[in-house]
Amino acid sequence: MLVVSTDQAHSLGDVLGIPVPPSGSGEPVRVLADDAETSSGSLDAMALDTLALLEARWHEVVTTLDRRFPDSELSSIAPEELSALPGIQEVLGLHAVGELAASGRWDRVVVDCASTADALRMLTLPATFGLYVERAWPRHRRLSITADDARSAAVVELIERISTSVEQLSELLTDGDLVSAHLVLTPERVVAAEAARTLGSLALMGVRVEELIINQVLVEDESYEYRNLPEHPAFYWYGERISEQRAVLEELDATIGDVALVMTPHLAGEPIGPKALGGLLDGARLRRGTAPPGPLRPIVDLESGSGLGSIYRMRLTLPQLDPGSLSLGRVDDDLIISAGGLRRRVRLVSVLRRCTVLDAHLRGGELTVRFRPDPEVWPK
Repeated sequence: MLVVSTDQAHSLGDVLGIPVPPSGSGEPVRVLADDAETSSGSLDAMALDTLALLEARWHEVVTTLDRRFPDSELSSIAPEELSALPGIQEVLGLHAVGELAASGRWDRVVVDCASTADALRMLTLPATFGLYVERAWPRHRRLSITADDARSAAVVELIERISTSVEQLSELLTDGDLVSAHLVLTPERVVAAEAARTLGSLALMGVRVEELIINQVLVEDESYEYRNLPEHPAFYWYGERISEQRAVLEELDATIGDVALVMTPHLAGEPIGPKALGGLLDGARLRRGTAPPGPLRPIVDLESGSGLGSIYRMRLTLPQLDPGSLSLGRVDDDLIISAGGLRRRVRLVSVLRRCTVLDAHLRGGELTVRFRPDPEVWPK
């Protein structure tokens, strides 16, 4: 297993108890070696240095393009100048993670992301980049540039490389068979409310959530009598915190349903290092339940009629989203869904590309968009 950190503000090594210096070379630090006696695999760790990645990748790209377009002068642009572009380092970090996963060296790659807002922003960047590049400079116009203009041709080649990369990243992130999210939270009301919104955001983005992990859960020992406790603040605090945590979990159930939870105990000592983290895992409890809300997957069917009189509908489940923040739009063959500060571009199936939008409504967390055939493009 490989653990990769994309969080530039925290150190993965602090948790593992060993130095894990930021690296852009792609070489991990060995934390645990294979143990044949216990049949346990190895554990590697890596902290990505996205600035070093940017410098290395830019050098590779410029070297390749300079050979094809020697007059492009792209080599005059320093990678430090590109670091100011919003999101460029995050996209490179995701691309590096994708390459590590595709290398086949590890059975599983775990990505330790930054805070919720930063993680959601990072996950939306590939699709957002592709959307705006296509709007600003459509592909058919880019490819019409002649090779006689070396500078423009080199820029086109560069954008094509980047566009291909972000398209592959978008497809990877929404591939539920390969990628899943594990949402970590603590049993506190503000945190649980944020987690419920995050579930809706991930569903909108098309990212499958594997499980919810509740950290720092206080355990009530069933073998101990909690009645007639001594008059001491510590006992009052412990009892109140257990009651508050139980209430938060019940509210979470009421909000998102009786989902399966992995609950890790609140230990007296901070778990640092592989041995302590293994002990934390041993003390974790699994509360069985339903799977978390699934990612956005459109269902298209014929509602009524035939030919030009047909009415088609597309249904999408959008859990935990504020209806007041929902807005829809259409750009060419894509439906644009915006909610909660996020935007998702959904490619319409072929039959709907020849239709115009009739109406849309949201009921019970399910969005229904109805379409009517466009006489100008509908097959005769």
